[in-house]
Amino acid sequence: MGAWGVSPWDTDGAADWFAEVFAGLDIDAHIAEAFQYDDDYDRVRAACYLLAVLGRSTVWPGDLERLDAHLERGIELLTDMIEPDSEFLELWEDEPEVVEAVRAEIAQLEARLDGDDEDGEDADEL
Repeated sequence: MGAWGVSPWDTDGAADWFAEVFAGLDIDAHIAEAFQYDDDYDRVRAACYLLAVLGRSTVWPGDLERLDAHLERGIELLTDMIEPDSEFLELWEDEPEVVEAVRAEIAQLEARLDGDDEDGEDADEL
């Protein structure tokens, strides 16, 4: 077994398993669709969650050459959502807890974009 770390995704066997599980899934199309409308907040956040959790080179079920663009777009959309006077914040009545949650999501995507596979927190906590 080829292993390069201790995380569950850091082995050849795990990478092969992820590829088998996601075979036939066009994740890139699903992400692109979710990002098509910047005011579809629920889909944007759900897509960003998948990017944060699956956005590792050995796990990502899509085209690795498109991953960075997805991450960048996700960061852009989430950042816009928490800008002062955004419609998203208006819908949430400027709830500080949701702002912090979105900031944490942005940090996760930025870590993925920087190639940092070490989570400051479990992806489940997003």
